[in-house]
Amino acid sequence: MRRTEREGHGPVRFGPPLPGDGLPVLPELAAVLAAAAGRPGSEPTGGGETLREAACAYWDRRGLSTGPGQVVAAPGAPALLLALTAALGGDVLVPRPCAAWWAPYARLLGRPVFHVATPAESGGVPDPYALLETVRRVRDEGGDPRLLVLSVADDPTATVAAPEALHETLEAAAGAGLHPVSDETWRDTVHAPHDTVLVSPAEMLPGGVTVVTDLAGAHLPAGWPAAVARFAPDAEGDGLRDRVLDVLTALGARVAAP
Repeated sequence: MRRTEREGHGPVRFGPPLPGDGLPVLPELAAVLAAAAGRPGSEPTGGGETLREAACAYWDRRGLSTGPGQVVAAPGAPALLLALTAALGGDVLVPRPCAAWWAPYARLLGRPVFHVATPAESGGVPDPYALLETVRRVRDEGGDPRLLVLSVADDPTATVAAPEALHETLEAAAGAGLHPVSDETWRDTVHAPHDTVLVSPAEMLPGGVTVVTDLAGAHLPAGWPAAVARFAPDAEGDGLRDRVLDVLTALGARVAAP
């Protein structure tokens, strides 16, 4: 991959642009967008009712019962992760390796980012013992780890974490007081279905997990950014959703209609 030139950049380093998926725009999608070209309205912050209901149906089909009040839409997963990082506060933990776009948003907010080792067979999910040791070390040094970003269907390693490995990591995260954010952008792309079963962290830990899905992974061209987040169905999830909406409103981060 082409290296990013350092000149002209601030303290936040971004990786090279993602390669195109090489697929044409679906005719049905192009037709819907063309038919709406004359509509002057826009989606409200967080997404309109129709969009959020469609996201609910998406997760319902994947075994996650979801209500419209649990869903927030934004123009891409980076905007959602930025808002979540700002809303949760504290230090951020990510797997090593991880998607190139995860860490820059924490650095943009001045939050430290700590990388946690992962097993070779489940690259997007940290080893539970390494996770607990990292949390202990960070707290001993005066840090405040709060957010864990993970990916069951991982981008850089092309692995899918086994349910038992995921469960151990989630137990460790819950015991350490971390809020897991599950990036499930690639769950609908091709993987080896006979090697393991893909299970969302929100299925194992119904409270306290936020799921983020960027539609550019399997549904939309990258040039039409849209992503959705699913918050836990409890008071903590409601409060986090409200704070995320505050950040998205301040940024003017709205999904383009339709």
